[in-house]
Amino acid sequence: MDKNIRWAIYARKSTESSDRQIQSINDQINNLKVLANREDLKVVQIIQEAKSAKEPYKRDGFTELMKLVEQGKINGLLVWKMDRLGRNAIDNGAVQYFLEKKKLLCIKTPEKNYFPEDNAIIMSVESGMSSQYIRDLSTNVKRGMRSKAEKGWFPNIPPIGYLNSKTHEKGNETIITDRERFLIVRKMWDLMLTGNYTIPKILQIATDELGLRTPNRKKLGGKPLSISYMYLLFSNIFFTGNFYYNKQLYKGNHEQMISMEEFDRVQVLMGKKGRPRPQKHDFPFTGLMTCGGCGACITASKKHKILKDGTINYHTYYHCTKRRKYIDCKEKPIRLDELEIAVQSLIETNHINPKFYKLGLEVLKEMHETETGTRQQIYETHLKNVEEGQKKLDRILGFLIDGTITREEYNTQKHELEEILKKEKIKLSEVETRAKNWTELTENVVHFAYCASIALQKGDTQIQREILSSLGLNQQIESRKLFIDLHSWFSVLKKGEKELMPEIERLERKNNHNAQGRTDAFAPIRPRLCAGKDSNLRRPKPADLQSALVDHLSTDACLPWVRYCSRTHTK
Repeated sequence: MDKNIRWAIYARKSTESSDRQIQSINDQINNLKVLANREDLKVVQIIQEAKSAKEPYKRDGFTELMKLVEQGKINGLLVWKMDRLGRNAIDNGAVQYFLEKKKLLCIKTPEKNYFPEDNAIIMSVESGMSSQYIRDLSTNVKRGMRSKAEKGWFPNIPPIGYLNSKTHEKGNETIITDRERFLIVRKMWDLMLTGNYTIPKILQIATDELGLRTPNRKKLGGKPLSISYMYLLFSNIFFTGNFYYNKQLYKGNHEQMISMEEFDRVQVLMGKKGRPRPQKHDFPFTGLMTCGGCGACITASKKHKILKDGTINYHTYYHCTKRRKYIDCKEKPIRLDELEIAVQSLIETNHINPKFYKLGLEVLKEMHETETGTRQQIYETHLKNVEEGQKKLDRILGFLIDGTITREEYNTQKHELEEILKKEKIKLSEVETRAKNWTELTENVVHFAYCASIALQKGDTQIQREILSSLGLNQQIESRKLFIDLHSWFSVLKKGEKELMPEIERLERKNNHNAQGRTDAFAPIRPRLCAGKDSNLRRPKPADLQSALVDHLSTDACLPWVRYCSRTHTK
């Protein structure tokens, strides 16, 4: 071997991850140094990198190496194997070209030397084999991922709220729900569905109030979500039980978090489907109303006017965006104070009498206590069944260990007990999550009908948005007037008030102003307010006012606002 050759050691591993092939580069360098010392080779440069050689022009270390060869600073290469230099035709061709032109006098591996005088066919075959290896590997990986997608499993890391299972062999993992984050992410979708929360506001609630953090992994995780991830989250169809892979829609086997209708509604709320836009201003009623003249969205802007005395007068105007092509919209803007008066007028028209409100809450409170007690009994029953089922599982395992039963008998009994246990856990979960029950639902609408007027006057922009969206659907502005399709339960509540108020007034005059006397006085009309539920916890009997309200609440479209609009500030 020519002693004047200036050698460079080139070591590469195919991934940038520090926890994979962690010893690969050091092992390559150490073994090549031993080889250089044994054969008295002069090493003037050591270059190492962690990059795939599948694509050309992606490796800075290889580019630097070829530059040194071209400049004549290096004319010998020490590598562990030839495929370390390249796995694509362009990089392999560059190495072979320099070798043929004698800019490289030798390429040395622990097994073989390659010289300019050697047959080029041999090196071409070896280079072709390394390139073919990466092509075959890519084809096999893609085939496996496509097969996994066809089986209904997303072949990648799922979004927050879901996890890849680690109980199957590599390549056959399934997707399970993340018990710590699944319900939190569902609450984020519920907030978005109300139409009252911006995405930055939902991120703030999820981070500060709900304590949402990313799952912990080896070197990542445990941090709040980013605002960009939030927009991707609300645009991800994965939460509907479906997913896209290679631009093709697949039906997934993972648990569905939201319906397709809810997903489509969120896309509309965010703006252009699939391309959400953040809000730049905090106007209370934008994003809710449309123009009665052309059907375009209503937006808002602030205007100012300089008065003669030098003071500046500011006003907020709501107006049509005029984005409907070929329609010359003539609708004029409406000032914020005029719009607030219109909303206030609608609320006051459907405001309920304080006496009716007070009596209604008394009856609902009694029924709520009954419902809570019943629910607790059901919860304790299911919890006891789960504990007994688990004990039986432990007992038959002991029988198997003692030899009392065979493996076949154990598997049969275990399968039966696990099915029973699974059903009991589902029932237990349903009872646990039944926080907003039928009584609280009715309380919310009664609170809203009584307190919305005050909340609109004293609340911030967020509360004002909630109140407007809670009034009904299809909010439109036409001829500077507000039109809303009020929810049907408003008319039901007002009709009940009209029928019962004369009786309430009459009975109140006979009331002796003590708790027992009041209870006895109003006993005749309590069944007309709330008839209660039967022992099987089916729907309320249809003769009372509350039952009529529940019927209309279940038929009204888009009711996620019920969960949030009647909070403490409106109560």
